Amino acid sequence: MRKLICSSILCCCLLFSVKAQQAKHVILISIDGFHPDMYLDKSWPMPNLRALMKAGTYADHLLSVFPSYTYSSHVAMVTGALPARSGTYFNQPKNSKGEWNWFNKDIKVPTIWQVLKKAGMTTASVEWPPSVTSDITWDLPEIWAIDQPYDRITEARKYATPGLVSEIEQNATGKLDSNTMNAAYFSLDENAGRAAAYIFKAHRPAFLAVHLAEVDETGHDYGRDADSVRLAAASVDRAIGDILETVQRSNMKDSTAIIIVGDHGFSTIHTVFRPNMLIKNVPAKFTAAGGSAFLYASQPGTRANRDIIKAVTDSLNQLPKDKRQLFRIIDRKELDQMGADSSALMALTGFSGTVFSGAMAKAKITDHGPGTLIQQNPLEGVFIPAHGGHHGFDPRQLDMYTGFIAAGAGINKGKEIPELTVTDIAPIIAQLLGVEFKTPDGKLPQGLIKN
Repeated sequence: MRKLICSSILCCCLLFSVKAQQAKHVILISIDGFHPDMYLDKSWPMPNLRALMKAGTYADHLLSVFPSYTYSSHVAMVTGALPARSGTYFNQPKNSKGEWNWFNKDIKVPTIWQVLKKAGMTTASVEWPPSVTSDITWDLPEIWAIDQPYDRITEARKYATPGLVSEIEQNATGKLDSNTMNAAYFSLDENAGRAAAYIFKAHRPAFLAVHLAEVDETGHDYGRDADSVRLAAASVDRAIGDILETVQRSNMKDSTAIIIVGDHGFSTIHTVFRPNMLIKNVPAKFTAAGGSAFLYASQPGTRANRDIIKAVTDSLNQLPKDKRQLFRIIDRKELDQMGADSSALMALTGFSGTVFSGAMAKAKITDHGPGTLIQQNPLEGVFIPAHGGHHGFDPRQLDMYTGFIAAGAGINKGKEIPELTVTDIAPIIAQLLGVEFKTPDGKLPQGLIKN
């Protein structure tokens, strides 16, 4: 009798486990610089996204982190943690010499990769930022040489899962080089899509994440809604279509959930503000992050910090009215509420069109990758003209809103979610795959996943 009871309990547990797992596979596709207009406005050339939107659930908008940057946002997606907890505050480490936050070992909280590996599930990544780690089963990471920021394959070969790049080249893309995997060309996303589709078909990972970068690249060059951005959006949509078709041809459509996300929106810019030029005699310095700038003391101390904040605030408030209205000051209390870097004394965030540079003087232009050109400029002045686009602003600013669509296994159809955040992505993945993942800041949105 005792054995019968134990067997019954075990059976119930197994049934619960199967019921809890809504999908056998989850594909997470990140469109860098994605904004909700791209699926809410039919003038954007993204029919695959709109088809997914009709087949599943979409959000009015997805909120990024602060600053609304690529690496801090993507880390939030796979950890459910805001920057204050994850330790990834910007694209680049503080005092970077050109390197970016490429290595997962620097993330201070558990990742979905680690959780799934512990659960015995396989994973894959293509161009995900950051994804240089042994925790991913099949990994083609995003990393580049400091002096070659647009070449996304030469350095990546050194860190990819052994044999994976050759396997992809032989079966999906042909030879990959600094031209075909180059952030200056749409072929980067096309080949990333082909690589992801092949990995999914050949290896059937439980979780696959792929990052498509060209909407962001063209947004930096031309602004939020330029024709070139629409061309990039069309290229991204085609890459997504390749992945969707592969899922269908592999007879895994009914068991696969597709999640489309963005990391931040975009603002067309007109002005660069160099706040460090105003505070040369203050023992502190602003670190710029596109549409925001964070103030750090040279030698932290409670009394000194109060004096620094007052001196900097006074300098900012003495600017002419037309300049002062280009940005707002964010104090430490608000930064804590936003989950931003706890070591910053204060921050600035620009209103649409105004971005920041940490420069102390005019400088020779050096390109260290997307969005880094504004940090150096040969023009004089605290305020200088700019063109193109950027992000990094307060994520609650309307043009920083990014997008979210989910469809497929385990996802409700015909639902609309007003708002969710990038930290909610990890709980969604964990719930769909039936694993437990207690995240610091993420939560499961109501109405998204089937009961």
